[in-house]
Amino acid sequence: MHINTPTAASTQQLQQLVAKSPFLTLTNSREVYPDAPGTGLPLLTVETSLCSAVISLQGAHLLEFKTVNGDPLLWLSPNCDFTPGTALRGGVPLCLPWFGVNQADPAKPKHGFARNQFWEFSGAREQADGSVELEFLYQSDANDLFAHDFSAEVRMTLANSAKIELTINNTDTADFDCSWAMHNYHRISSLTDVRVEGLSGRNYFDNFENYAVKSQSGNVNFPGPVDRVYPAIENPVIIKGSPSIEITHHNCPSVVVWNPGTEAAAKIADIGAGNEQFYICVERGAVLGEKWHLPAGTRLSAWMEFKQI
Repeated sequence: MHINTPTAASTQQLQQLVAKSPFLTLTNSREVYPDAPGTGLPLLTVETSLCSAVISLQGAHLLEFKTVNGDPLLWLSPNCDFTPGTALRGGVPLCLPWFGVNQADPAKPKHGFARNQFWEFSGAREQADGSVELEFLYQSDANDLFAHDFSAEVRMTLANSAKIELTINNTDTADFDCSWAMHNYHRISSLTDVRVEGLSGRNYFDNFENYAVKSQSGNVNFPGPVDRVYPAIENPVIIKGSPSIEITHHNCPSVVVWNPGTEAAAKIADIGAGNEQFYICVERGAVLGEKWHLPAGTRLSAWMEFKQI
């Protein structure tokens, strides 16, 4: 699939939009992450009286977030490859128009393609309470990977928390189904000590056993690899550790919890041996049987918010 790299005209428009917002800076990965591999990607940095953040225009991808007096809440791999069209390892990737392995055609790329494409930055504003909102747009014409026209909008609200709202629009003349997830990589101090609260007593699908249904007993711990999908989770989920993080949502029924474990992480080039100890993925979305059905001409929205507690 063609990677929609920015044109000179779109870059000029981007520069003009950024110039209107004193809390924004347009930079690139070579400046922010000089030791990272890859040819480089354009980034936005956010600095306000409440928080700081780094965002990649590829994928409308929040890479870093922390409040002024808080800890960094997202993990970005030291081996993240900043090459256009390459999925970025860490932060909050947006997986769509499908999550994980494509159930209809496993040969298609995992987690869809929107995270590998450049999104249009459509503007930012600062609110009276000091929060800032940034908006990004993506348009996809029917192609060999997804046979329907659709568009997506992302609104990030950054303050004492980070809130990401996703809207998917069916701009096609036919209905379609899609699954998606906000694939949060949360920074932790120790995989041994961290636990996930709010899922005890709930059933989950175990991806290591062909989505066998199991029941969660107590908190989620990480003595080894974990890859689970918890359906129909309406309550907040809490990462208890250092830092502790609360994740709330609207219209994101699925929770995905993942860490590859020591052996697998060492074989994944953009993670690397030992780095699995410093993050867990606790994701919100609509996956597997909770995928969205969008009739032609309709749209659906959801949001996920996380903060240090």
